[in-house]
Amino acid sequence: MSFSSRLTGFVLIRCEGGYPTRFLNAAADAGIPLWDIRHKDGVLWCRAPAADYRRLRPAARRGCVRMRVQKRGGLVFHLRRFRLRFGLAVGTLLFLGILQAFSSRIWVINIEGNLTVPDSTIRAILEPLGIREGVSFADVDLTDLRLTALQKLPSLTWLTVNQSGSIVTVEVRERTSTEPLSDTAPANLVAVCDGVILRVNAVTGQAVVKPGDAVTRGDLLISGVMDSSVGPQLKRAAGSVTARTTHTLTVTVPLCETVTNRTAHVIERASLTLFGLQIPLYTDTPLRGEPTVTTETRPLRANGVALPIGLHMTRYHYPVEETVVRTAEEADILAEQQLATAEKTLRETLTVEERVVHREITDEGVTLTAVYTGTQELTVAAPIA
Repeated sequence: MSFSSRLTGFVLIRCEGGYPTRFLNAAADAGIPLWDIRHKDGVLWCRAPAADYRRLRPAARRGCVRMRVQKRGGLVFHLRRFRLRFGLAVGTLLFLGILQAFSSRIWVINIEGNLTVPDSTIRAILEPLGIREGVSFADVDLTDLRLTALQKLPSLTWLTVNQSGSIVTVEVRERTSTEPLSDTAPANLVAVCDGVILRVNAVTGQAVVKPGDAVTRGDLLISGVMDSSVGPQLKRAAGSVTARTTHTLTVTVPLCETVTNRTAHVIERASLTLFGLQIPLYTDTPLRGEPTVTTETRPLRANGVALPIGLHMTRYHYPVEETVVRTAEEADILAEQQLATAEKTLRETLTVEERVVHREITDEGVTLTAVYTGTQELTVAAPIA
């Protein structure tokens, strides 16, 4: 059976009586193709194109056979059963039209490469430039988009937009933080805090302090200005200066205080996102006050790709003030915890040799004052004035 016969349709014919051979010869003379020919129990069976069935009648008369159609097949006969169902045909055409229209538009936006700049910030800049759900990608001016986006996002150094079907991937590169001075720029080394000098090791530059000297924050330790036979030369001072320093940390915890609980009262409103549209799933009850608003979008995913269908959640946080009453023991424990947290940061730069803690308990609260004495590296680079 040929492919065209499957599309245009075929019939299974039963021929009885007469002379089947004459019938077959007459059909061949008329150029009518027959296939699946078989003869069983005095009955001839064959298949023929549906469009040629009427042309077989002269051949049947010549062979004196009686033809009967036993079966009809092919796409044309399958479609005939739906010929009165206009809604199905219209729906199919409408579906194909919508599919064609949607396939040329942006429905999924992925942002890659950002670590510190939030996706919402980048989307807010790109939306007025044409990168948003439901917009044709052909209408986007990529050159103008890159220039404008980078001007409005100074924390980015590079941005590009790639399209794959209805999925747009925005790749960005963030500006890396740099030191105020380059590694080769002339600089002095100055004191980062108050202290008494213990050791001085000037690798490059001229030391202006010696062990036993007392310095305050910002004092010059190693100068990048060096005398030479041709006059002063500017260098980048390098070396280390170790000093004994003293630091004080103070923590106060009241016995009674008013705190704000941001998560005490939260109103959630969900919406269904469907191809850029948001369908509310809540009643439009007016909200009072000035809550803090947070949003979250949860798209459906297929093989790791976000689909333009999902759930958009908006949360309204109403802060509630609460009065917390503590005993002196509870306030003391909390003060110790807060002091330990602050002390951990201090010990990153200070080698503690002595620690003295003074505890003061009053009717208002508990105050811990800790004095730390130890050694630390005192230098920090500063430009030559």
